[in-house]
Amino acid sequence: MTNDTTSIASGLSRRTLLRAGAALGAAGIIGMPHIAKAADTVRFSLEFRIYGGNAPFFYGVEKGFFKDQGIDIQLDGSAGSGEAVRRIAAGTHEFGTADAATVVEFVGRNPNVGLKSTMMVFDNFPAVILSLKRKPLTKMEQLVGAKIGVGASSAATKILPALLKAHNIDPNKINFVNIDVKLRDTMLLKGEVDAVIAFDYTAIFNLMESGVKQEDIVLLYYSENGFAFPGNSLVASKAMMETKPDLTKRLAKAIARCWVEGNKDREGCIAAVTKRERLLDPTVELARLNFVYQKHVLTKNVLANGLGAITQGRLKAGMDILSESLELTPPPTVAQVYDDQFLPPIEDRRFS
Repeated sequence: MTNDTTSIASGLSRRTLLRAGAALGAAGIIGMPHIAKAADTVRFSLEFRIYGGNAPFFYGVEKGFFKDQGIDIQLDGSAGSGEAVRRIAAGTHEFGTADAATVVEFVGRNPNVGLKSTMMVFDNFPAVILSLKRKPLTKMEQLVGAKIGVGASSAATKILPALLKAHNIDPNKINFVNIDVKLRDTMLLKGEVDAVIAFDYTAIFNLMESGVKQEDIVLLYYSENGFAFPGNSLVASKAMMETKPDLTKRLAKAIARCWVEGNKDREGCIAAVTKRERLLDPTVELARLNFVYQKHVLTKNVLANGLGAITQGRLKAGMDILSESLELTPPPTVAQVYDDQFLPPIEDRRFS
């Protein structure tokens, strides 16, 4: 046995071994160990609590869309867009999603912070005047004499005066009732108010969970009455845009993929988010996500031009209304609140 081994070893000349090593090295099997580039850690604040309305983000984590872009993402729920924007401004989170109107207000009041929207996710502003079929409000003029429940700090409430002005409606002829958002649905159901100011995809499904049929809910949209502004947007901090522009672009690309691919597997999106929040009702959240896609994502504009498509003129028109309503002096410019240089290529934003 020793002689056989010696014979085999003697047949492996130095030249043969070198040739074999070169071949293996070319194939990447041996040689210098490959050192993988460390993923960029991103703290990301969602625009609201974790639920069906933002389920595609969790689908993206599940499917590795962020990892494919070299990103290790931490998704955190919030109390609303205002909190998300404050987190980004404070530096506790580098990126997030927030209602575009909230971004305009924050930048208008804090022009030196430098955060901006870098991609629109919802093409429609979801604010509505929500009433019930028993006393429906289907036209702006019907608000006169009505009792309307409003949340003092909500963006939708702050924008309403400019809408009323555009329709020549005296706000003093409307009975506004300040209400806590937690009591909003209860007060409407009890008839203590005739309508409430809300975002459609949260209020509708909260009411449905309380036993209200969707066909009994009446929606009067801001977007159909003079405020054609986008809704949720991707927001980046000034530091990220200036020092890590490549990361800012990669994150936008991953998020576009979340929503584009998520559209093809909505049940998968809900499975991913309910894995994170086990108390969610999958049936309700799937209905919510379907509504979000139908009403706010898959619009004619987006189907024609891709996720995040927005014109400067449309932004400017909406910002003029916001600046007047919110008394922003001087009013912020489009360039102060939105930067499209991080927008992914159209092929990454196109819905098939």
